[in-house]
Amino acid sequence: MEYKPFLDLAALILGIVNGFFLLKFYFRDKARISAKAVWPEFYQWYFKLPPRIYKGTKTRKYGFLTYLDVSNKGLRDVSLESWNLYLRTKLKKWIKLPPISIPEPQGDIGASGNVKIISVLGQKGLFHEGSTMIKSGGSISGMSYYIAEFYGGGGWDPLMKENKAVGRIIVRDIFGNSSKVNVLFTKISLERVKRIIENIDKIDLPPTDN
Repeated sequence: MEYKPFLDLAALILGIVNGFFLLKFYFRDKARISAKAVWPEFYQWYFKLPPRIYKGTKTRKYGFLTYLDVSNKGLRDVSLESWNLYLRTKLKKWIKLPPISIPEPQGDIGASGNVKIISVLGQKGLFHEGSTMIKSGGSISGMSYYIAEFYGGGGWDPLMKENKAVGRIIVRDIFGNSSKVNVLFTKISLERVKRIIENIDKIDLPPTDN
């Protein structure tokens, strides 16, 4: 019986060591996502959309297009859960915008002049599967579209830095890991956007209960 305290202590130490190694393997094997903007000087845009009347006031609507690449640097496969845009306003507040479904952009995109068909992140299209699963050591990419609509005071309008709208994309996976990338959106005309995404001005925010 005099050995029982030592046996209990040894069992406790062994349990701690085993737990340490399990924790070590968990952190070693966990998914690690990393998001970045693809060609940030060419593929990150914002543009004005036709306004509407809300509570007797004409709104100010903007569309935001971003081209993202998300890689998985961990040892575990993972699926993405969300990729929301946080738009900085003149009031120095962050407005959360969820992605909106759009057709696959195609046409003369960017500075190269080449005709391309680009996937929409997390959305199945005619040419892309739209999977959000990222293999260990792999990556996925695609465009994502957001709409912001304001009425009333101009303080809610997008904050400008060097004539570009200030935003931040936060990407999260199903395990709760996240990665953020700061984005500066260059202003382009709605007509130019419609050449690569037909009828984008007809796409609107989903209805709410308000």
